[in-house]
Amino acid sequence: MNLKSSIFLVLILVCISLIITNDGQVITFLSQNNLLDKTGHFIGFFILSWLLNTILKLKITSTLISIIIYAGLTELGQEYLGFRNGQISDFIADILGCVFYFICLKTCQLKRVKD
Repeated sequence: MNLKSSIFLVLILVCISLIITNDGQVITFLSQNNLLDKTGHFIGFFILSWLLNTILKLKITSTLISIIIYAGLTELGQEYLGFRNGQISDFIADILGCVFYFICLKTCQLKRVKD
């Protein structure tokens, strides 16, 4: 993924984040349905995937496996803290954020090959 595509993806994500945080109805909906935390996990792991892919230049499968293991370990570690709870739904949101990044990446790559 070239720098222009990476910046475009990050800008889209930042815009979505700003809409979510500035729209009271969206915040209310996410809070009432206990999705605000899941949205944060999704966005955080999307950005983490982008950073690892851009900086470390690992293969997609290596990055995906590493991030899934990291997500699982963080949720498992939270089970042993007295003030946090590990949740499978957080783990799923982490994985979905990572997978969505790679879907976006592949879509950009296919579009570039097509052009």
